[in-house]
Amino acid sequence: MAAPLDDIKRFLEAFSYRERETAGFVGASAYRPFVTISRQAGAGGHTLARVLLQQMQQEDDPLFHGWQVFDRELCEQLIADPALRISMQALLSEEYHTDIEDAIYSLLGGESPQYVVVKKLFETIRSLAAMGRVIVVGRGGMCVTRGLPDGVHVRLVASEATRLQRMRTLVETTEREAKELMARQDRDRARLIADYFHRDIDDPLLYVMMWNTDAAPMEAIAASLIAFMKRHAAAAAARHPTPPPVGRGLEVSGGPCHESY
Repeated sequence: MAAPLDDIKRFLEAFSYRERETAGFVGASAYRPFVTISRQAGAGGHTLARVLLQQMQQEDDPLFHGWQVFDRELCEQLIADPALRISMQALLSEEYHTDIEDAIYSLLGGESPQYVVVKKLFETIRSLAAMGRVIVVGRGGMCVTRGLPDGVHVRLVASEATRLQRMRTLVETTEREAKELMARQDRDRARLIADYFHRDIDDPLLYVMMWNTDAAPMEAIAASLIAFMKRHAAAAAARHPTPPPVGRGLEVSGGPCHESY
């Protein structure tokens, strides 16, 4: 368990560093992209997350550096570690805290023990998405992060035969048991979206992109996501131009003008 927790710590430290480096620059943090991956059981959600990270690491643009995958297990570890949770909360501004609390309150309307558990999970996912540079696999990410402008929401589907083959490779079980596992996972995921968000998990309007992983290689899907984010980053930069750092010379007719010290 130590390695995943170390990954979370590095992610939070990287976010803190970026916030310090861009403090005072208008629009420097205007674009905080994140990706949510919804998938049919066996359609390859974790595979896409891994391939996407690999392609991001090959990009020169700093926008694609320092990303982290969060699935159910890693989110639960973050929730269970008080120090990490406090660290994450401290990094988010009061504005983000209010947004997160209001959004989750509007989604969940009860105080049962199950409500408390789910509320913590959803708040964690939305907090991570607000920071940007995260890939959220499952857990209703496309609905939990509703209203955050920079999300890229993806749904993966595939034929039963393809999904069954992947599932059997993952869990090393019989065909019958793999079919039952697939059906149970799909049912549970659909119920989560229906119960807490009153939406159909297969509704295409929940997503920016839907991919059939029978036909589309993971590398092609990952490349399309990166290209999509590049276009949106350029648009965000045009809306929020970043001024030169304080202290840098400004070119005027008489030559560079420097600050007095």
